[in-house]
Amino acid sequence: MGDEEETGSIVHLTDVEVEFARGLVVRVRWARGRDDGFPSSEWSTKERLADALVLGNQDYLAAQGYRMSPALDRVCAGMVSRYGDRIAWLHKVGTLLNRRIRRLR
Repeated sequence: MGDEEETGSIVHLTDVEVEFARGLVVRVRWARGRDDGFPSSEWSTKERLADALVLGNQDYLAAQGYRMSPALDRVCAGMVSRYGDRIAWLHKVGTLLNRRIRRLR
């Protein structure tokens, strides 16, 4: 359970990353359906930033005092050292989210 393979180079998500991505799917769907893509204030900072990054919500990031790179640092802290590239991790999670979201529609 939990590991997905990326086309091209092999990159696996850990079970913790998969659970984070699953929760992110729920939050992204919620934000897309309400609040014009803005995260809920009830979510943790990490969850709100991840949601804004996946949705490309630069307005939310700016309102919170973040640019993309520092927001990625905060979201990916402790999860992506083995990837060495936060953008690759975000792309991987975004790809998995888009697949999952399409299945849930």
